[in-house]
Amino acid sequence: MTHGNDSVFLFEYATCTDESLPPGTAVEGLGMFKTLYFGFENPVSFYNKTDYLDVFKEHLETAEYTLAVAPETGMELYRLTKLVEKSGSINLGCRSEAVHITSDKFLTYAKLKDLSPKTELFNRHAKLDFPLVAKPCDGVSCEGVMLIKSEEELENVPSDYLLQEYVSGRPMSASLLISDDVRVLSINSQEMDGFNYTGAKLPLCIEDVELIVEAAQRVPGLFGYVGVDFILTDELPRILEINPRPTTPIIGLNHAFDINISELILNNGKGEHAPEISPKRLVHVKKTRSESGYVSCDGFSIEIEETL
Repeated sequence: MTHGNDSVFLFEYATCTDESLPPGTAVEGLGMFKTLYFGFENPVSFYNKTDYLDVFKEHLETAEYTLAVAPETGMELYRLTKLVEKSGSINLGCRSEAVHITSDKFLTYAKLKDLSPKTELFNRHAKLDFPLVAKPCDGVSCEGVMLIKSEEELENVPSDYLLQEYVSGRPMSASLLISDDVRVLSINSQEMDGFNYTGAKLPLCIEDVELIVEAAQRVPGLFGYVGVDFILTDELPRILEINPRPTTPIIGLNHAFDINISELILNNGKGEHAPEISPKRLVHVKKTRSESGYVSCDGFSIEIEETL
């Protein structure tokens, strides 16, 4: 695709491969793809390829810029990022060093210990007090997350999981744009049904964005659009994880701020300082079980609603 005189290759895993993803996860990927693709001034046109790595490499040969969006699971995003870095295409996303760290939640915790809930690798016993949150080291979109309240429930946790102290508060995220400095574009709610993500309201205001900025500064190589998940407690944000790629709230940014987020990401990759932005309206990016909305996939939809 092109944006002005620039050739940009946008790859989004859920839409550009035939890999089977849960529909609730796939629809979020489709929504991100549509938002970014339209921002690069082209109609939506994507493919499902069993040989997507070959196609990926072919596009890298001709694209001046590349933005790869993929899950961290199985180091998929890391593998694609390494391919981008080996090509002549300019990476609009995070560097492979940052992707490697943030793809492993325990490596991320090692960077953010004093900013995060206490966390340990599970070895069939828990040193932390119940209740605990059990989660895979490289899961995405709350996949496989469990609340553990007793030793009996602990027996059902896979051996390669993390255990994290349960922190009471409001689940939220931050949308960042990172170059030489860290810009907080938006603070977003995380609307949840248990551990199932159902959307985001944005932009919101909190007092302690400095801790979120500090968390991003501790991970070398973060660049471009980055998402940070955190719990807002009565005292301060507690950082849960860093997503080295576009995240679902990106779907609502254009409408909330009257911006072109794709253009901001591209200009950021060119070394241009992003202009100041201000919210124009409050937006709810809502994931529902329906067949209509901004995007739809196998019984799930993403809707964008202006809210009070």
